[in-house]
Amino acid sequence: MTHDYNIAFAGGPFDHAETRRDVATLQTYLKNKNATAILMTDGKPAIAPDGALFRVHPSAMKGRNIFDPGPVFLGMDSKKPLFAFNVKVDIQSPARPGEAFENLRGIAGRLSAKDLAIAGRAKSLFDWHKTHSFCAQCGKKTMAYEGGVKRICPECQQEHFPRVNPVVIMLVEHGDQVLLGRGATWPEGAYSALAGFVSPGETMEEAVRREVWEETGVNISDARYVMSQPWPFPSQIMVGMTCRAENKKLTINTKEIETARWFDRKTVRAVFDKTSEEFLIPPRYAIAHQLLRWWLDQDG
Repeated sequence: MTHDYNIAFAGGPFDHAETRRDVATLQTYLKNKNATAILMTDGKPAIAPDGALFRVHPSAMKGRNIFDPGPVFLGMDSKKPLFAFNVKVDIQSPARPGEAFENLRGIAGRLSAKDLAIAGRAKSLFDWHKTHSFCAQCGKKTMAYEGGVKRICPECQQEHFPRVNPVVIMLVEHGDQVLLGRGATWPEGAYSALAGFVSPGETMEEAVRREVWEETGVNISDARYVMSQPWPFPSQIMVGMTCRAENKKLTINTKEIETARWFDRKTVRAVFDKTSEEFLIPPRYAIAHQLLRWWLDQDG
C-alpha cells in the first residue's frame, strides 16, 4: 500500500552508509572537501538566514565545545559526507554568527522535507546518546562507535544501539464518523487521533484494541495499517492505523485523555477546507493530519 501524503521527518535523501563506518573511512569523510555538517544544541537545529539548515565544513568545528558523542555521521547526502554536531551554547560558549538555533517543532512546518528529515534523524540520535551514555548491563560509561550509530561498553563489551519506540496512532471509524480525542494540556479546540505506546508482547493490532478501550471504552475490530512516520520527540515510529468501532458509546478515561468526540466526514472536510472551525486539526507535520486526509480521500 503506497500513499503520496507528506510524511514529515521521513524520506531522508541520504545513504546511511551503515557498512562504511570504520575509523579510517570516517576520518576520510571528515576531511572530504565536500563534507558538510549541521549543528544542534539541546535538540534545536541551527537555521541559516534563508530558512534552511545552517551548514559548515566539519573542520570549522575545531576548538568548539562539543557534547558526546562528537561528530555523528548521518550518511551520504548526494555522495557528500554529512555530519551533525551537538554543540554547547551558553554564556561561556556563545553561538557564532549565522547560528540561529530554533525549536524543531516550531519550524517543522517551514523546513524543506529534506532538511526536516535530516534534522529529525540527528535529533533522535543525539537524544539517544544523551540518555544512554552508561551501560545498562554493568553501569560503566560507554563510548560511541561507527560514527554514532552504536555505543560499546569498554568494561563488559556490551553493544548498545539506538532505540526507536513504536507508537500506534489510529482513526476509529463508525459508519461515516471518526473518533478523535484531546489531551488536557492541548490548545483550545484541538483534537487528534487516539494514540499510545505498544507494550511488550503486543502486535500493532492488539495495541490499537487495548489503547482505544483504555481511553474511550470502545471495542474495535479490523485494525489495519495505513502509513507510518518517524517522530523525533524523542525517538518514536508512529504507526498509523485504522479500525472499526463496534459501538459509539464513550466511557472516557480522564487519566488518559480529557475527552473524545465523534465527528462526521462532512464536518472534518469542512474543517480541512477552512469553512468550519468546529475543531482545530493537527498540524501538517503530524501523522494525525495525514491520516485524516487519507480518511477523507476514502470517500472519493
